[in-house]
Order: sequence, then structure tokens, then C-alpha cells
Amino acid sequence: MKYFYAIVILFVASILLNSCEKIIEFDLSESKPVIVIEANITNNRLPFTVLVSKTSPYFGAKTNTLVSGAKVSVRAENGKPKYFEETAPGIYKLEKTLAQAGFWYIIDVQYEGVTYSARSFMNEPVPISEIGISYFDGFGFFDSGYKISSYIRDPAKKENYYRLKYFVNGQLSNADGEISLYSDKLFDGMVIGLGQRSMVFQKTDTLIVELQSIDKATYDYFTTLESISGNIMEQSASPSNPISNFNNGALGYFSAYSFDRKIVIIKDYIKEE
Repeated sequence: MKYFYAIVILFVASILLNSCEKIIEFDLSESKPVIVIEANITNNRLPFTVLVSKTSPYFGAKTNTLVSGAKVSVRAENGKPKYFEETAPGIYKLEKTLAQAGFWYIIDVQYEGVTYSARSFMNEPVPISEIGISYFDGFGFFDSGYKISSYIRDPAKKENYYRLKYFVNGQLSNADGEISLYSDKLFDGMVIGLGQRSMVFQKTDTLIVELQSIDKATYDYFTTLESISGNIMEQSASPSNPISNFNNGALGYFSAYSFDRKIVIIKDYIKEE
């Protein structure tokens, strides 16, 4: 049993080291460079992370320019700011800080005399009550494998928005750029299983399933991002940009979210069936 828990601790540690998403890239061909900010804070003792870059003005460029020297801070509404440290070019982190659900949080990014601000509300975490696994035979372009359903009891009489993320064998996974987003408009107060439409897993896989409770601004951002591009890692700004909660023309988003996680070892679930 001690060996099992040691393995679980090492696995979760590897997930935390690989949990940062790639810097958002926008293709604004032959246009003035624009600041792109990706900011996340959580209810867990993970470092808060802000990624800052600038779009390329050159036609066909695929890589944004990382921005060093920005001044980044976060505060609870009416609270005192805490300042981030730049740990690598364009990557800013705040250690040993815990955010609490039920509050608005505000991010400020100062760069070249301009302050870009965004606010996000951290909702209470909604736990994953149960994991369901079913085998999918596959057809056409869709591979065979095991599909995962994460069952939750949605809080009644309250707007709730969710994002599901999967870490497969220690790596963040996105199937064909699909972003797993949910609004509870059709299942308010119900018990429901949430799953990823196209992703399947294999018997040898070990997963961490992360259910984020996000606010409407974050939901709107990723919904429009998916509809524009269909791919989280290479976004196009044409014909329009995703809805950002930053002011002063910055692209990107700020999300203060809470989350619940479950470790899923596929072969163990199969044995139980």
C-alpha cells in the first residue's frame, strides 16, 4: 500500500510539472503587434502562472515574441496586490499563494507604459463523484479505445460553467484541438456524466481527469476560440478574435478557477467490471 501511494505522489508531481499550456498564438498578418496574456490562478497550492507574449507583425509568422520586463500582479477585489516573479522570458509565477472561492480576482500586467487588466470570479469547486468507463469499437476516422465519463451533481439554481482537461501518462492531452466546455443550461441541478467527444484511452493509460469550475468570461473566451479555430494550440485571429476579458486591446484571458481531480488507471477499472 505504501508503494502504491508513493507511485501516486510521484505521478501527480509529474503532472504539475507538465500542466502549463502552450503560449497562445494569434496570426495577425501584417498588423501592429498586440499583447497576448494567458493568466490562471486556482484554489490549489500550485504556482499562479501568467504567460505574456506579443503577436508577430510579419505575414505567415507562427510564433509570438515572448515579453520580458512586464510587471504582473494579482489581487482580490479591494485587496492588496501580490507581485509575480519572471522565471523565464515571458513566464511569470507567484509561489506560496492560495486563492479562495467566492471572490473576484484582478490581474494587472504593466508593459511599455500600458496597464492591461482583467477580472475573474472563482466559483466553488464541483467534485467528480464517479468515473465511468465504456469501450468504443471505433469507426471511420475514430480510433477504438476506452471513453471516460466524469459524473457530477450540478449545483441547482446557479449558472455553472465547466472545463474538462485530461493528463495522459503525465502529459496534458487535447484531441484534435477539441476544448471540453460545458454550460449547465440544459442540466441545471442534475447528475450528469461529462466526457470528451473524440478522445479515447488505452488499457495501459494512467490519467488525471481535471474538472475546472470556471466563470462565464472564461467559458465565453474558449467557446469563441474553438469556434474560430478549432485548435487550442494555433489560433487564428481571422475573421475575429476570441472574446477577451482583458482591457486596452490585449488578447488572451484571465481565469480564476477551482478544480477537482481524479486519478484513473484504466486497467484497474476494467478489472472491476
